[in-house]
Amino acid sequence: MKKYIILVAGYDYANSGVDFAYIADKRKNYLLKQNPGWQNDVQCIFIRINTRTGAIERNLSDDRSRWVVEATPYEAIRRSVHYRNNQFVASENRILSIEDCYAYTARIGADEPGSVKELSLLGHGWFEGPILVNSFQRQEYNASGANSLQRDPWDKDGRSKDFFSQNMEEAAWTGFRNAFASDGYCWVWGCLFPRAYYNILYTVVRSAAYRSKAPGSHTDDQLFPITVSQSFANDHYPTDPQFFPSAAGERSFSRSLRDIKQFVKRGILRCYPGRFALDNGISCRAAYLGVYADYERARGNIRANETVMIIPRNRETYMIDFSDIIDFYKAYLGLQEDPEGRGYGIYSGAQAHSWWNETTGS
Repeated sequence: MKKYIILVAGYDYANSGVDFAYIADKRKNYLLKQNPGWQNDVQCIFIRINTRTGAIERNLSDDRSRWVVEATPYEAIRRSVHYRNNQFVASENRILSIEDCYAYTARIGADEPGSVKELSLLGHGWFEGPILVNSFQRQEYNASGANSLQRDPWDKDGRSKDFFSQNMEEAAWTGFRNAFASDGYCWVWGCLFPRAYYNILYTVVRSAAYRSKAPGSHTDDQLFPITVSQSFANDHYPTDPQFFPSAAGERSFSRSLRDIKQFVKRGILRCYPGRFALDNGISCRAAYLGVYADYERARGNIRANETVMIIPRNRETYMIDFSDIIDFYKAYLGLQEDPEGRGYGIYSGAQAHSWWNETTGS
């Protein structure tokens, strides 16, 4: 049976010198080293979907060092035409969209169900989803717009509403879900760093009340004092009115561990990885809510041509250490880490459904 690994390479909209297609190639190198039987397996096919060039490329067992163009159905990005101040210029065009990646996967699911081992989305990321080009929704498609549940057809980036029935027909959704092997997964490699969640979790895990006990030892009723700046209150209290005080002037408050867990669960069910797992029932590996990713440095048995992205847990190398927040997720939400030890969480469909029932009362 065929095995597909689909690597979607976003575009470096910040113009910082990052080549996500090269990072996709390094992901291929890592997987081949970890699975040596794939090297000469004619059934193992790597697909690279390159946002910058608009090309779909294949890597086959006859030459693992080479990508062969399968098709060029999309328009190549021209920075002078498609960008202003690092923001994608919204218009009708043939630049690759994340919907095109879903459609490609769905076609595999229709013809060769159960064959996708990994769908990797390699690029920058945020709460709403993976950033392929840094596009924006027009007003009518935003949360307060008349068409808020629908995707903006000019938008290219991932959105947490992508798998709603308004945006994916039943046949396509079925094909997409059926494409994945029983142990298949999606991996979103970018950041998931909204300040509302990072600041609260950082405050809690660094507090004396939290640090006085080992992770896993606190009770749900234990209270944690939280103090925020006025600018944080102004900007982030609307994120979750159930958790934050009703008045922006109330900058000091206490919340129980139970409150904090529910706050995080609600956030996960609103962000892209949580919605991906909830709506598809497919495991999604992604940054824990409230941490960011960095470009991986060679280490141990990972060579420079195998590095991808990592959640920093080494202050000396990456200038920040998210270990305490990751340990909080493991101890109190049962959100396990990816098996490669890169510091990403595993968002599962079963867990997402359990949290959905818990937080909605359904």
